[in-house]
Amino acid sequence: MAMGWHIHVIDPDVRRRAQIAFDLAQRHLHAEIYESPEEFASRLPEEGAVLLFDEPPTSAVREFRRLLESADSLLPMAVYSGEPSPQGIVNAILDGALDYLQWPFDPELLQGAIARMSREGERRAKLHRRARHAKSAIRDLSGRELEVLKRMVAGHTNKEIAALLEISPRTVEIHRGNMMRKLNARSPSDAVRLAMIAGIDAESERLAA
Repeated sequence: MAMGWHIHVIDPDVRRRAQIAFDLAQRHLHAEIYESPEEFASRLPEEGAVLLFDEPPTSAVREFRRLLESADSLLPMAVYSGEPSPQGIVNAILDGALDYLQWPFDPELLQGAIARMSREGERRAKLHRRARHAKSAIRDLSGRELEVLKRMVAGHTNKEIAALLEISPRTVEIHRGNMMRKLNARSPSDAVRLAMIAGIDAESERLAA
């Protein structure tokens, strides 16, 4: 992970927040602190990872995950509390947490959680970049080229696409060739892969700008 990588600490206890910020600074990590998920949502950072305090039985992990999803946020998350219960840990993991730590943190477990969040953050960022590139390329397709691509994703042959679109197989080949050139696709399977990364299927409308 990069020096100065941001960890967003969401915790209602000011002393605990301060201690966590100090511990992270010793690891050359920068802590941004928030009193509540609402304060975090008002800023909604685009990079780093989240350490979220969980207070059973009124856990806010699921609602916080929904907040991230509604904002299309890619930030990985770990959760912690003073007395984690087995069911609370299971629920948090099911709700998207990568780790559930006990406070005060075991230094090795904290380091492991940070490393996992860093790897997951890099993985999500890479997928996001690929999807953004694929969507950008697909927006340049003509209507017919997009229709041909969608039928390819559905598994249709050129002959079947021609029948469905009521055009000749030769015209399908022309549209497919232009589409693959615009997508810089090396093969039909490469074009289909790009379409799937971009979220295109047989029922998709043209992507919004």
